[in-house]
This record gives sequence, structure tokens and C-alpha cells, in this order.
Amino acid sequence: MKRLLPLLLPALLLAACAQDGATTAADEETLALDDELVADLGTVVGEDPGDGPVVFVDEVVMHPEQYENMPVRVAGTVSEVCQMAGCWFTFQNEAGVAFRVSVPRDEEGYVFTFPKDVAGRSAVVEGTLTVEETDVATLRHLAQDRGASAEEVAAITAPERTLVLSATGARLESATPQNA
Repeated sequence: MKRLLPLLLPALLLAACAQDGATTAADEETLALDDELVADLGTVVGEDPGDGPVVFVDEVVMHPEQYENMPVRVAGTVSEVCQMAGCWFTFQNEAGVAFRVSVPRDEEGYVFTFPKDVAGRSAVVEGTLTVEETDVATLRHLAQDRGASAEEVAAITAPERTLVLSATGARLESATPQNA
């Protein structure tokens, strides 16, 4: 995230200062990634989401209804990854609110998987956002996948409203800088 801030701050300032009455709040939160930043996101899994406009994690968390059931390209920092199969990861905003990015399945299994070591790295993911009621059994399974203790798993006793981005593909920040 620290690498994103210097590149995005000028764009955010320009968006905040724009006086075109035709733009919406969602438009102001949707920005094009800098070419240099996109080049740093070198690992592609699934379909390449490209380098077009993105919505940042905070915007998705604050206004999920604006993006529900439609294709969206989201940028953020990966917070947790499924350590069993790499079939999901989470994005988390500054306030600690997270949403899951999941990999779809076909008749042969997962369409692709995420590397298990991408927590803390930047990512751009394209997919379709849904708001789901996640049952206790699934929440417990997800907790086990991320390596939660038996006590943490047992403490899950109620379903939760969950934001899930079903990914078609992602660009992930490389483990080592490409220019090193």
C-alpha cells in the first residue's frame, strides 16, 4: 500500500478537485492505474485483468450495492490467503473490514489458484461481486483454511453477511522487484 500512495495521491487530488457535475462519487473513486504500477504487478493468475480503471477496496466495502452482480476491477493489498489450496484471499480496508476474493470451480476443480505467499502484496483482481449470507459451516471451513486455531474456529457461531468477489483473474505484485 505504501508503494501505491505516491502514485495515486495526484490522481486522488485531481478527482477531488474535478468540477464536472456529470461525475458521480463512484466515478471519482474509480481511477486508472499508473503504467509503472501495473508493470510491477507481474504475476498473472487466471485471465489478465488488464490495466484499465479500478475501484479500491475502501470503495467496494463502503458501497457494495454499486458493484453487486456486475464485473468490477478491484485494487488493494492482500490480507490473508487460503493456505490449503490457494482458492481464495481477502482484501481488507484500513478499518479492518474484509471481503473474500474466490476462485471459481469447473468440472475439473479450481479454474486457477492464488500463490499461498501473496499476503501483504498489491493485487488487481477482476470478477463479479456478490453479497452473500455465509453459513457457520462455511465460515468455520474458511477459518481452518487460513490456519485459525481450534478455539477460533469454535468461536464462530453465527452466519455473516459476506462480500465475495468471484475472480476471473488477477495481477499480483511479484515477490521480488522486477527492476532489482
